[in-house]
Amino acid sequence: YRKLVHISSSTIALCLWYFGKDMMLKWVILVSILFPLFDYLRKYLPRIQRLYHNLFGIITRPNEYEGLSGASWVFMGAGVTVYLFNEKIAIIALLIMSLSDSAAALIGIKYGTTRLFNKSLEGTLAFFITTFMILHFLSPASLMLTLIVAIFATVIELFSIPTINDNFLIPIVSAFIMTLGG
Repeated sequence: YRKLVHISSSTIALCLWYFGKDMMLKWVILVSILFPLFDYLRKYLPRIQRLYHNLFGIITRPNEYEGLSGASWVFMGAGVTVYLFNEKIAIIALLIMSLSDSAAALIGIKYGTTRLFNKSLEGTLAFFITTFMILHFLSPASLMLTLIVAIFATVIELFSIPTINDNFLIPIVSAFIMTLGG
């Protein structure tokens, strides 16, 4: 269920493509503020805590009960990415975050036998390949820039740390590198 929800975050990128940055920016920023606020309030208000547990308990990791949920990190990363970068780059970066991360988890869980730090080599390769394909088909970037973005995004996913979630860093760093690469 959690990966289905994560894949569904690609609707942010699809809505950005369909409606445009001018229309979507205010909504993405609003949600990127509301979700962390909801996470904060659920820690202190029993009624919101029960609502949260009823709605999202099945997909919440244990460490997310003490801090921000994965959804908050996704929306905050989307908000910063949409705000700072041009529309096309933001779309690509958000697709990398949602689809590549999901591919890594699905492949890693199903086929991951070779441990690589706290992940699997198979999941890491799935992340890299998915990122490379997204960039190859959706970005006019050179092969070199495509490889650089794919490598950096893969390293962020591989070494994700709890204090700054990879769902926040991946779209921002990917968009930043694409912007620098022209």
